[in-house]
Amino acid sequence: MPPCTCSKSPTRQARSGNDAGTGDDHETRASGGRGRSEEVEMSAGLAGKVCVVNGAASLIGQAVADRFAQEGAVVVGVDKVEHKVGAHTLQADLTEEAQVEGAYRQIVREHGRLDVIYNNTGLMDRDDHSVLDMSLQTWRNALDANLTSVFLSCKHGIPHLLATEPAGGSVINAASFLAAVGSATAPMAYTAAKAGVVQLTRDLGVHLARSNVRVNAVLFGPIETPQQRAILERDPSVLQKRLVHWPMGRFGTLEEAAGTIAFLAGDDAGFITGAAIPLDGGITEAFTVPE
Repeated sequence: MPPCTCSKSPTRQARSGNDAGTGDDHETRASGGRGRSEEVEMSAGLAGKVCVVNGAASLIGQAVADRFAQEGAVVVGVDKVEHKVGAHTLQADLTEEAQVEGAYRQIVREHGRLDVIYNNTGLMDRDDHSVLDMSLQTWRNALDANLTSVFLSCKHGIPHLLATEPAGGSVINAASFLAAVGSATAPMAYTAAKAGVVQLTRDLGVHLARSNVRVNAVLFGPIETPQQRAILERDPSVLQKRLVHWPMGRFGTLEEAAGTIAFLAGDDAGFITGAAIPLDGGITEAFTVPE
């Protein structure tokens, strides 16, 4: 297997575009207002923690990396493609065991510890429909990208959480609200894989509950990205029909997604493990929604 490569890049700016510690920031504090760096300091729930974001090159991965950095974390971004997300960047194919194992070893060798793992990996294949007309290769591709990648990350990342002093940390796995419902239109390999992620999360959460390692999943609903919107707008009438049945009637934002992940990563979520947290605007709880 080709080894993963590592490069250093400057820490990404927060999505607000405000650079902590600038002259403007000092002027705000001097006038009695709260500057951006002060806000970050007050909410630095991940200060000094080494946080890995797998699938960092995606828009959600970037948003989570930015939020982790705002909260004081040292962010390591990992993706198969070349990218510049995080204080340090790694390229690795997260479906290849040797590359995943090597990536985690490299991270701990570089930083001396590991505290948080966010597994944001996944794939939706246009050929993924009903199992009745799905190829075996499509099935395997979906399970590798959505489930095997999480399995390998947990297998090789969690031992480093346990070895960090003090032992413990947080693992957050990206799943989908489709793992919790039956759907006539769902990509079935994708939903089966995400349901596997949820069950793996439950099992690990219970298995590791007394070790100080927490493992949780997030059931993503529709988050506003160009790719998500494009999927729903292939047929101009589809999005409006679905909005009727989304209780909040809108997409979630990248900031809302990143905030949820950051909460689960931090100590405020210290009594939450083995959970699948819906981030879907109430979709999985809705039977009918008035128009």
